[in-house]
Amino acid sequence: MITPPFLQKGDCVRLVSPAGAINQDIVKGAESCLTSWGLSVVKGKNVTNQEGRFAGSVEQRLKDLQEAFDDPKCKAIFCSRGGYGSIHLIDKINLDGFRKAPKWLIGYSDITMFHSLLQKEGFLSIHGGMAKMLSLQMSDTVTKDESAPADHLHDLLFGHFPVYHTEASPLNHEGECSGILRGGNLSILYSLRGTPYDYIPAKSILFIEDIGEKPYVIDRIMHNLKLGGILKDLSGLIVGQFTDYEEDPSFGKTIYQIIADAVSDYSFPVCFNFPTGHTDLNLPLMTGSMVKMVVNDEMAKVSYLQNTKLNK
Repeated sequence: MITPPFLQKGDCVRLVSPAGAINQDIVKGAESCLTSWGLSVVKGKNVTNQEGRFAGSVEQRLKDLQEAFDDPKCKAIFCSRGGYGSIHLIDKINLDGFRKAPKWLIGYSDITMFHSLLQKEGFLSIHGGMAKMLSLQMSDTVTKDESAPADHLHDLLFGHFPVYHTEASPLNHEGECSGILRGGNLSILYSLRGTPYDYIPAKSILFIEDIGEKPYVIDRIMHNLKLGGILKDLSGLIVGQFTDYEEDPSFGKTIYQIIADAVSDYSFPVCFNFPTGHTDLNLPLMTGSMVKMVVNDEMAKVSYLQNTKLNK
């Protein structure tokens, strides 16, 4: 896996909207936050455009994203939001310029599409908060907990690796493992099954999160991963936050129990309730990085095993 250069003050970064439309005030707040980090921000021409639910036409969104991928001076690409629309672009992106000048891509939810693309091509990227999170950082009333995701994202991008601890869950599987961290939004990963961008190799530590999905849909997806041989070959599983859904009492299980049952036949460690997903506490995860996970009866810990000296 190729690690893009970590950021330094004065670096150029780009802010683009490859999927859903976004409020211009949120974009302004994100730009202010990145500027406060000492970065030079270039906004895509269509970053606050709107065409229906999208941030412009396919051609407009692709143009902004392709320019960011091609720009040799750009060191990081911040996606303004997810929503829907990345699937329109994934097979149209040319990575020739990116390969010559790798850079960080940051986003989550629908942006999982691009993480999967970069994973397959051998590049690290960051599953983390977007413009709304960055904009919140500039609020006078932001709390320490609310600022934590942006603080950790800043640390990761500038080459300082956090260690994450979470409280134990009764659904956890105890144990230790190391592996390449891959994953993102579960529904997006499912939508890529059978395509050239379906990429969860054996020995991965998979992390998953989702929003607004019905329990039977999650059950279907987990069984798809099981029947497809994905689950049995994992080194570990990190279950993030599943939000904005209603449990189905007739199903007889909660969503988290559905996931736990799907991996009950395997011996690898499983961490539930990890703070990543569509929540305020959405901690950034460096996809493609080697990590170590320890799960015991007191807590779960995820730490990076990345060598930063080669990437300064």
